[in-house]
Amino acid sequence: MSPYRGIDHVVIRLQSVEALHALFAQTFGLPVSWPLQHSPFASFGWVNVGNTNLEFWAAAQNDDLPQDAQPPLVHGFALDPGDLGASVALLAARGIACKTPKPFRTQTSEGAWVTNFTNAVVLDVSSDACCVFFCEWDAEGTIYPWKEKLDAAQRNARDKAAFDACGGGPLGIVGVREVRLAVPDVDEAGKAWRALTGSDGADAIALTPDVSLRLLPRGTRGSSIETLTFGVRSLPVAKAFLAPRQLLEASPDGELRLSRAACDGLDLRLVEAGA
Repeated sequence: MSPYRGIDHVVIRLQSVEALHALFAQTFGLPVSWPLQHSPFASFGWVNVGNTNLEFWAAAQNDDLPQDAQPPLVHGFALDPGDLGASVALLAARGIACKTPKPFRTQTSEGAWVTNFTNAVVLDVSSDACCVFFCEWDAEGTIYPWKEKLDAAQRNARDKAAFDACGGGPLGIVGVREVRLAVPDVDEAGKAWRALTGSDGADAIALTPDVSLRLLPRGTRGSSIETLTFGVRSLPVAKAFLAPRQLLEASPDGELRLSRAACDGLDLRLVEAGA
């Protein structure tokens, strides 16, 4: 039994959200699942990439992050638990600790308190620079920029229809394919991640059937996501779109690395979906 149904969203922390949001939504032609919003505490918005959403988030303050892990960075991702209580209990049985679930509540126009979402950080695979957490959404929340009352599964169905209609945009994106995570101890991190995911892969760990996690060794500093890789239907087609727009830089064989100048310094890559 899996403790989660999929990756709800990937959190990308930025100093300013507009440029990267525009790159994915406008240049890459992908559907906006949560329009850009600006509030006193943050500016944020979501773009759907097929099998998850990218949440672009620029906080007014970044005091929660270490000084050596300030934006821009891929800060982590939210897991869709289906039933949060059952998921936390299942992980506890596997020896994986979670923070006590914390609801985010607001008032309706009638003054009633409702829950928008409830988060629970998975402590044993998280660090100050990499937050992995359950996020259980409630359809009755007041913060959503859409009128419908949608739970996570219904929202995903809506977003899938929009993504299918765009065909993955001119790059032919099919979804996130790999997360590369630098960790102080690959063996210890591997045990925790395999307990979380139920994956028995000797090399890459299956976060979902179509998204793998690759652990990389790195000194004593806490874990952090180094690279986010997307699958595309054809690398030559993607290259033909990106190259004349100066959106590529030197890339390893079998990959295309998006220009870090265009991606706010982030290491974002493309691979052939079937590779």
